[in-house]
Amino acid sequence: MDLNAKPIRKRGERNIYCPLYSDCLDYAVNHFWQYWSCSECPYRNIKSINELEYGADGDELSYEFSPDIIRKIGGNESG
Repeated sequence: MDLNAKPIRKRGERNIYCPLYSDCLDYAVNHFWQYWSCSECPYRNIKSINELEYGADGDELSYEFSPDIIRKIGGNESG
């Protein structure tokens, strides 16, 4: 996780346009947080994203999930 990313384990708003959002999301998932907030992040007020930077075509953004995360969510951590 980027050292500047500061997810907080509390209910609150998240900024999907933040350049650190993916790092914070990974952190929250890896720590089994049910919710998290961007309230302490210096990027919390960014309002747009460069779609080319994220590899998006048109209006569609996609995310890749590690098979390890899928197993944990499904309750099958043995592999």
